[in-house]
Amino acid sequence: MLLRRVSQLSLAVAVLSLVSVSAFAKPGAKDSFSVTIDLLSPASVGTTTVAPGEYRVVIQDNSAKFQKDGKTVAEVPCTLKTLPTKAHETVVSIDHNQMTEIKVSGKVQAVEFSATTASGN
Repeated sequence: MLLRRVSQLSLAVAVLSLVSVSAFAKPGAKDSFSVTIDLLSPASVGTTTVAPGEYRVVIQDNSAKFQKDGKTVAEVPCTLKTLPTKAHETVVSIDHNQMTEIKVSGKVQAVEFSATTASGN
C-alpha cells in the first residue's frame, strides 16, 4: 500500500515537472528561463530594492521578473552574456548592495543588471 502511494506521488511529481518545463518552453523564446535565488540581505536591482528572502527570477525578452510568494515584486531590464563554460552553481553577484549579475547553474549565459530603470509592483 505504501509503495503504491509512493509510486503515485512520484508520477504526480514527474507530471508537474513536465508541465512547469513546458510552460517556459515557448517557440522562439530559447533565452527564457527561471531560477530561484535566496537573498540574505536587501539588494538593489535596477532602481528597486528587494528585501531578504527567496525569489523566483523569470528571465524573458531582456526582462527579469522577481517573484515572491507568486507575486511580482520587481521587473527590471537585463541582458544575457555568454560565459566561457557552464556555471557549476547559481551565484548572485552583489556590489555595494547593487545586484549586478546572476550566473545560473548549468547555463552558459549569465543575467546582467544595470542601475538604470526598474518598476516595483
